[in-house]
Amino acid sequence: MHRIETILVATDYSEQARRAETRAVMLSVELKIGTLEILAVQETRMGLNTPATASQSTELDITAVDNVLVENRLPVSLIQSVEALQCIRSLAVGKPASAIARRADELDADLTIVAARSKTFVSDFFTRDANDELVRLCNRPVLLVHTEPARAYTKVLVAVDFSEESKEAARYALAMAPSAHFTFLHACLIPDEGIMRESGLNTEAMNASRMAMCEKARGELNLFIAQLGPRKQLITRAIHYGHTVPVLCDYAKRMRADLIAIGRRGKSCFEERLLGSTAQRLMDRTTCDLLVASTAPPGGWDDRPAA
Repeated sequence: MHRIETILVATDYSEQARRAETRAVMLSVELKIGTLEILAVQETRMGLNTPATASQSTELDITAVDNVLVENRLPVSLIQSVEALQCIRSLAVGKPASAIARRADELDADLTIVAARSKTFVSDFFTRDANDELVRLCNRPVLLVHTEPARAYTKVLVAVDFSEESKEAARYALAMAPSAHFTFLHACLIPDEGIMRESGLNTEAMNASRMAMCEKARGELNLFIAQLGPRKQLITRAIHYGHTVPVLCDYAKRMRADLIAIGRRGKSCFEERLLGSTAQRLMDRTTCDLLVASTAPPGGWDDRPAA
């Protein structure tokens, strides 16, 4: 299981960004991480577009972090532990997604945290969303914070498609929520089912095919979980028939999940603009926080042993 030691959280000082900052502080204290960096991003300097460059980090007054915890009425145990947290501030100038991704690489951040932005207007349809752009550019897992943080994650839904990407998402989610109840969910769907129906395949035969596919997926899901290695969290397995996003949204609502973890598989920019990424569609249709991870780059990431 991965261990998270360095967290980068980006802020523009908005209300949504404040939620991301609060979640970052909570995770930092809960996981006893080594470094938390709060990155302020501004798009221009003196009205001119400039390349993204991180300023020299300066120590953050620990009182400021303490105030974040107190103002949000978080557990006393967290407030008492904040003095052990190394927290720094930095500044980046440039396009937000590029600046954040670049700083995450420079910092070698294990986790990058930003505020989730839902698409609410038709005019956004062909506009590359900032969340999508960051997820595409960032080599490390990205946590999109949607809700007001009130406690540690307690109910985590992991989307499983048996890819290496979803395995990475599961490993990081397990590291982020050591005390949560996990549900590993696979959405089954027969390829070209519509064509099969048009060819005259009857309902009984279709149902038999669905059942066979789901049963096969059940064995694969057990193997998938076993390959994640030792863990202490309680785990539930679920197989449902249907398209991934609707199945995830429905299940997240029913189980009252506070975090969904998914793997990001490569798509063309045109495809993401036309259909929207899975991450963005989930953001638009749920109120959960969302963890998005991709596979490790060549050579691997630093998979530190658990303490």
